[in-house]
Amino acid sequence: MDAQVNLGLLYAYGNGVEQNYKKAAEYYAAAAAQGDAIAQYNLGNLYYFGKGTEQNYTKSFKYFQLAAQQGNSDAQFSLGLMYEDGKGTEQKYTEAYKYYKLAAVQGNIDAQVNLGNLYCFGKGVEQNYTKSFEYYQLAAQQEDATAQRYLGNLYYFGKGVEQNYTKSFEYYKLAAQQGDSKALYTLGYIYDVGEVVAQDYAEAHKYFKQAAQLGNISALLSLGILYEYGQGVEQNYEKAVEYYSAAAEQGDAAAQFNLGVCYEKGEGVDQSYEKAVEYYSAAAEQGDAAAQCNLGRLYENGYGVEQNYEKAVEYYLAAAAEGDAVAQCNLGRLYENGYGVEQNYEKATEYYSAAAAQGHAGAQYNLGRLYKNGYGVEQNYEKAVEYYLAAAVQGDAAAQFGLGLCYEMGDGVKQNYEKAAEYYSAAAEQGHAGAQSNLGILYEDGYGVEQNYEKAAEYYSAAAAQGNANAQCNLGVLYENGDGVEQNYEKAAEYYLASATQGHAVAQSSLGNLYYYDRGVEKNYNKSFQYHQLAAQQDYSESQYQLGLMYCKGLGVKLSKINTYKYYLQASTQKHVNAENELGCMYAEGKGIKHNFKIARDYFYSAARKGHSGALNKLGLMFLSGNGVRQNYMKAVYYFCLAAKRGETEAWYNLGIMYADGQGVKKNKRFARQLIKRSAVYKKTGDT
Repeated sequence: MDAQVNLGLLYAYGNGVEQNYKKAAEYYAAAAAQGDAIAQYNLGNLYYFGKGTEQNYTKSFKYFQLAAQQGNSDAQFSLGLMYEDGKGTEQKYTEAYKYYKLAAVQGNIDAQVNLGNLYCFGKGVEQNYTKSFEYYQLAAQQEDATAQRYLGNLYYFGKGVEQNYTKSFEYYKLAAQQGDSKALYTLGYIYDVGEVVAQDYAEAHKYFKQAAQLGNISALLSLGILYEYGQGVEQNYEKAVEYYSAAAEQGDAAAQFNLGVCYEKGEGVDQSYEKAVEYYSAAAEQGDAAAQCNLGRLYENGYGVEQNYEKAVEYYLAAAAEGDAVAQCNLGRLYENGYGVEQNYEKATEYYSAAAAQGHAGAQYNLGRLYKNGYGVEQNYEKAVEYYLAAAVQGDAAAQFGLGLCYEMGDGVKQNYEKAAEYYSAAAEQGHAGAQSNLGILYEDGYGVEQNYEKAAEYYSAAAAQGNANAQCNLGVLYENGDGVEQNYEKAAEYYLASATQGHAVAQSSLGNLYYYDRGVEKNYNKSFQYHQLAAQQDYSESQYQLGLMYCKGLGVKLSKINTYKYYLQASTQKHVNAENELGCMYAEGKGIKHNFKIARDYFYSAARKGHSGALNKLGLMFLSGNGVRQNYMKAVYYFCLAAKRGETEAWYNLGIMYADGQGVKKNKRFARQLIKRSAVYKKTGDT
């Protein structure tokens, strides 16, 4: 019997004979049939691993059981393992515990370790870290590296024993000295994060490298990270990619994700969105939320794949379900804009809220924006400010800009230009064009800051360089007027044009004026008309008025009283004072429309209330003549006086006539001559 067992061992290990598991199985079977425990155990192993025989857990279990009944500790351990894993028998942790314990009392190291695991995780027994510690300690005393590492874990977390980082470190060291790759990795991790010992990336690199050489996947990943960020080693993206690739090939999701990032950014490899998609997909299939999120982004933007919002939603949903804040925020944006899903502000609010609760600044800003505009939620400026502030303190430029707007307009907070300037400045420093533009306005107008045209020009220039249409237009105004910069009509035209091509109505109108008055560009009524027409189509009243004027004079377009009236009317609906006055004149004089003094009076009244000197003078004439109103010389004098004070030369003349004739005032020919003379002087100066 012993000879049969020994022959089986020789064939199993190839000692003195050619290795032959089938022969080993034959000799073990012969000895096992005679009740030899060692042969039964060894035959059980061959059936377990399918060596020399077809793999058969049931037969393996049978032979382990026979050997275990004879007190063979290795068989008892193996039987416990099969009960724990449910191989060859029904999974029963209580039976696993029973056989592990039988083997452990005989000093079987593996059984002691596994018994410690059952107590650690409460399988088949009540969870008991103290008992777990005891069994790990028994195995560790026999210099078992796995047990030493587990003891290190218990000391590290203070489970079953008082927390002791020094002891933990000692046991990790003992296991590492025996080549335990997980212990080596753990030591590297400890040096990497600097929790138990002083942070030392060089030491971390040393242990990670040793663990990696033993095939530890986590160590390969960590080495890649050290090389990517240059921690403890010289930064080397190629090396990082090398280690990430090694771990990724073994199916590590985190390494696959990091490799995807490298390909997306072109770090250590040629940039390839297709490769990024490949690695993100591999990680995403394993449930890696960050990879699912990034894959969603690539589908959203059509990088490396055909743009597909539905696919983007699918991946964002998977990541969002795992609590990925970025995915939740992105999903909120898709619901807000109706990309890949039906537009739903309530859903957008739901996902933004989930991400905002995790402190995601972008989501907090977006949620604040929804509250400000009342999209998907009841409009609430205070809530908007609350979310803007949460994002702003994290340095989110858009939120700082939004908060600046709230303080400038007094939405949800007391109006405070100083605070507005503060938040605009914070965002402007980060290059936020809108904030730079608005800060320029505050400096130009002296709100919240000391008025400073040079500063205004500086901020407008910064925003204009980023293509901000408002800033380009405002910078054009400064160059046109010479405020904060040397007056330069050519520069003004340049900035107006840049803004106008983006559809900015004020810039289009201002550029139209430059072409009209031959400033910075060659006079061109046709171009002037074209730009005013573009602005007028956006209901910009100044250009509507200018178009009316050009139709009235036939400049750049064929003279047309109908179109004159049309554009004056459009401008007047927006209370454009000059348009109201011109309409009053048209009705009063019956030019292009039916004569109607009452309508003329109403337009003159409207313009006069806004301080228009010409309209005030026209009202004076109406009261003088009694057209459209009851004749009243005193009222005529009153309106002529108001108009004259505003520099209306014709009003000086009309007052002179009133004094000369004694109408509405005491007759005074000497004063009348002075007024008429003054009107002539003003008229001559104006003509010059």
